[in-house]
Amino acid sequence: MSELKHFSTLKEYCEGINIPPPKWELFDTRSFEANMKTVHAKMPPFKHEFYAIAIRLEGSGIVSTGNYKTDALKATVFFNSPYQILHWDIAPDWKGYYVIFSEEFYQSINTKNRISEAFPFLLVDKTVPLEVTQQQAQAFITTFQDVYDEFQLDANESKEIIQSYLRVLLLKVSRLFNSSVDQHQITLSHGQRDNDLNLVSRFKALIETSFYPDLSYTTSTPHQVQHYADQLNIHPNHLNAVIKRITNNSASEMIQKHVLALAKSRLTNSTKSVKEIAFDLYYEYPNHFANFFKRHVELTPSQYRNRAHK
Repeated sequence: MSELKHFSTLKEYCEGINIPPPKWELFDTRSFEANMKTVHAKMPPFKHEFYAIAIRLEGSGIVSTGNYKTDALKATVFFNSPYQILHWDIAPDWKGYYVIFSEEFYQSINTKNRISEAFPFLLVDKTVPLEVTQQQAQAFITTFQDVYDEFQLDANESKEIIQSYLRVLLLKVSRLFNSSVDQHQITLSHGQRDNDLNLVSRFKALIETSFYPDLSYTTSTPHQVQHYADQLNIHPNHLNAVIKRITNNSASEMIQKHVLALAKSRLTNSTKSVKEIAFDLYYEYPNHFANFFKRHVELTPSQYRNRAHK
């Protein structure tokens, strides 16, 4: 069984589905018509770390978002939240628009509240595709078009204007969702998912800060899951279960990916010795760092540095 693909940046996502790279790091909007020229018609299951909202006016084939499939013939609004599994098998005949954006983009002018606090429907596991009437579809298209046109203009204040349009779009989807779905059935679902996503976010933030320079560790190291479980006041097994459920990676794998990214960056962009880098990454013994790096990269740190500088 092949590993589930995971796109942590919009650039990776665009490359993964074979469309041109995004203009902005944390937000993108496209028309499906433009994507049809190059997008992979069939995408195996994958995850990304962004929120997305789309309206499909026309188009055949199936898109699976979370636990539901979008295969109706009518105009449809659908959405997904970070780490949900998606896949599709479509014909190149889709028409409509979508926006895709990060939590950070939303928060940058919408105070510091998480998007899920204002729009909890985004965290529902059962992200039901919502069929819309022709009149409703036109109202959505108007907002999507405003976002798209402003994004293409990319002028002064475009970011702030788009964020305002995005809030309008979210409010419209929220209203449609609340009028279409039985709220009693989804209360526990989105509450639990909100808690899980919050734990993942806190865990990722702890990983990053735990590898800041000149810290001191005595009882545990930032390479150990126990180190983070203690700070989060939960059992390591529970932490690992939540991380696995949301990201499809174990807690250890997420730590290792961060360490590898830091190691590669420092080997490429600094003149420090491998031994110094090992100590900077809180390895007590440099040979442990070298063994870890070679196991994952299939090159020694020195070999990796030499290749990067050729």
